[in-house]
Amino acid sequence: MKNKKMLLEIQIHGASGSDKTFVQDDKALASRILDGLHPARLFATGKITIAGECSLTAFVTSQVTRIDFISETFVCWEFPEGVSDMVEMSEEEFHQRLYKNGMEQMEKREKPQTPGDFTMRFLHVEMLGGQQIFLAIEFVVELPAERLNKIHFLLSAPALHFRLRQGGIGVLNLANMVRFTTYPGPDRTPADAWPAHHAVNG
Repeated sequence: MKNKKMLLEIQIHGASGSDKTFVQDDKALASRILDGLHPARLFATGKITIAGECSLTAFVTSQVTRIDFISETFVCWEFPEGVSDMVEMSEEEFHQRLYKNGMEQMEKREKPQTPGDFTMRFLHVEMLGGQQIFLAIEFVVELPAERLNKIHFLLSAPALHFRLRQGGIGVLNLANMVRFTTYPGPDRTPADAWPAHHAVNG
């Protein structure tokens, strides 16, 4: 946050590409907002209302793609079982991690994994309106039969939350997700998957 007095900054991103920012510098009011939040219920109310001193703004949740709660004091919610961390990356950092050994040396899906070990996955999500989100996810390797379900489980929930590097959390409204790509993909291939590769510029 640019202004240290701002205890909470709320950024709401719309499916049309619009975004609005609200701030709260009263500690008690900021805490009341944050204490009342839960990621699974955030987009289930039909609308989100922001009441300022001189205005009242309402957002239709079906048209919201993402909300960021930026606060240096906000402790992130717990992640789903088996996930130890999920943090947003810049696009540049994402590609540096993904292609650290060059395009031809990208980690393959079939790489052997030992259940119980920690591993990293990199997730690229596209939302309505073209917003791109890049995430690093650390989780515990599960048994082979369960690995394919991990990513689908995360992305079948109403919302996906993650840490923001500047402090606070971001929450995606997964009803407005256009696509996701995980690198490397799970070592099990879905039965209905089409066997094709990304085009060089695709």
